[in-house]
Amino acid sequence: MVQKPCFSFFLICTVFIIVLSACASPEPPAPTLDMNLIFTQVGATMEMGFTQTAQALPTATNTLEPTITPLPSATLQPLVVTTPTIAASPTLAGPTPLPVNPATANGCYNASLISEATVPNRTDFKPDDTFTKTWRLINTGTCEWNGDFKIAYVSGNYFGSDTTKIRQRVGVGITADVSLEMTAPSGVSGTVVSNWQMVSDTGLLFGPLLTVSILLPGTNATATSVGCYNATLVSDVTIPKDTRLDPGEPFTKAWQIKNSGSCDWNGDFKITFVGGDLFGSDTTKIRQRVLAGSTAEISLPMVAPSSSGTVTSSWQMADDSGNLFGQVFTIQIVVR
Repeated sequence: MVQKPCFSFFLICTVFIIVLSACASPEPPAPTLDMNLIFTQVGATMEMGFTQTAQALPTATNTLEPTITPLPSATLQPLVVTTPTIAASPTLAGPTPLPVNPATANGCYNASLISEATVPNRTDFKPDDTFTKTWRLINTGTCEWNGDFKIAYVSGNYFGSDTTKIRQRVGVGITADVSLEMTAPSGVSGTVVSNWQMVSDTGLLFGPLLTVSILLPGTNATATSVGCYNATLVSDVTIPKDTRLDPGEPFTKAWQIKNSGSCDWNGDFKITFVGGDLFGSDTTKIRQRVLAGSTAEISLPMVAPSSSGTVTSSWQMADDSGNLFGQVFTIQIVVR
């Protein structure tokens, strides 16, 4: 910043000297000014001023930058990733679930028959004998049963009983025994059947048909007739009661059945599922003509269920209009 004032000062002095020189010698003619010389002198004067100014300024001392000593490089170790060992969860053992028949469900309510706890089908009784019929059921629905649920009469002979509250709470997946006090009827003979079913506290029927079948002295089977149609079991041709089978084992169940009514059966008559486990079968046409008083062999292809234990299935004849008649034919097997 010192250079500009010095330059102006010397320039003014130079011009002042030139003016004085012109005024001091009026007599001789003024010499012709050499402008190049003037500029040379001004340049020399300015150069001298610059030199003096530079000498007057302090000399800058170069400060050495500090030497940065690099830190020793860290030796990189390989990254070792350890995979954690996850312990396998133990397999929880539990009871094998029983097959659920969706056809017997009503809303969230359903049931499966585990076994006939008392009075197996076609148990012998005398007229007026009293007995307690008990079914062992499991709640296979998604809602529990309360004490106001009932075992309800559906069809057949009352056996002196009536729709009755179960008076117990049965949770989902829980097994319960449901019983009725009964009396063998009088005035009839042969096989006599009574059909019952579970009902909710709001009147919804659900679960399989629960059948009681007893055998009274004599051969009269009028208790099972409908109109002129009736049917009586002569024998189990295959798979007698409590036959032992493996889970999933296929088999054919055959009955020898007598047309004990007064009307013939045509090929559209059916052997109809009425309760228990379907055993992989279904209502099927007999596809044969059976005259009144004659016998016929009627069979169904079946498969043992996957669950172990005693399992039953109940079937009955039906005419070509769907009317059930005759006694109930029950299959009872033991799955190993």
